[in-house]
Amino acid sequence: MASADKLITDLHGISGSSFANEAERVRARDALFEALRKVQSPWDIVWDHNWVTGATNASVKTLIDAGVFKKWAECGGSPKTCAELSELTGADELLIKRMMRQISGQHLVIETAEDTFALTPWANALATDPALCAVYPTSTVVSDTKPDRALVVDIGGSKGHDLEKFRLCHPDIPDGSLILQDLPDVVKDVQVNRAIVAQQYDFFTPQPVKGARVYFMHNVLHDWPDDSAVMILKNIASAMEKGYSKLLIHESLISRVNPLARVTVSDITMMACLAAKERTEIEWGEVIRNSGLRVVKIWRPPQSVESVIEVELD
Repeated sequence: MASADKLITDLHGISGSSFANEAERVRARDALFEALRKVQSPWDIVWDHNWVTGATNASVKTLIDAGVFKKWAECGGSPKTCAELSELTGADELLIKRMMRQISGQHLVIETAEDTFALTPWANALATDPALCAVYPTSTVVSDTKPDRALVVDIGGSKGHDLEKFRLCHPDIPDGSLILQDLPDVVKDVQVNRAIVAQQYDFFTPQPVKGARVYFMHNVLHDWPDDSAVMILKNIASAMEKGYSKLLIHESLISRVNPLARVTVSDITMMACLAAKERTEIEWGEVIRNSGLRVVKIWRPPQSVESVIEVELD
């Protein structure tokens, strides 16, 4: 058996670029997690779950809310002291120091010197959020849109973050071609670019925008059980134009075998909080078919638990 020193040295040489493809990386990740469980004591596991995870999550949330990762990445992402991060964000230096110490202990950032930290790929990813156009070829629908129709209707789109990312991908789209729909309290004071029109809408009522090129829902249907999801989808289907309109459902898919914990945790959360669920590909297919629609293709980005289900009228 290899010595502990050799094993540790070998492990330090591993990175995400050590593998030929994503499938190999995922296999290695799962094997390393299994190995970690074998070398942890029962107390290690209890400590991690009961204390470390909560403190780490709270620290990450605090740093995100302070804009640390976003502003850090925007200014180049080079190593920064806590004082520099405080000056960059306006957040309290001692607070940043305490939060950074916690997450560096979990290897989420790298401490390069006393109170000086470097971004990891994980921390860099917090400053970015892949847009729909990074998963689905949106240029194909933009180039083939009827000028008198809405381009994208974002149903349950909150404050318009997805539409704003879409607009940045396609800056030449006409004013008013993107429709943001959500409940009145959500959109009443929303500030959006002139390409986006905010519209009060309850998706349990008929869809008022007819014949749009794309109807889009991001992490909406997992909040609802199957019968409610079918009602929502039928309202969209009744507004779609056959052969022209598409529905893009941006959601997590549960693998039928060895599902990722990131998806199963969300599934348990949906069950406990909303009597709803994450769905497998088969379950999504049933809900979609029962709504008078059909799945055209599922677009699966390699490093995300979320996929885009492309749907048309049956």
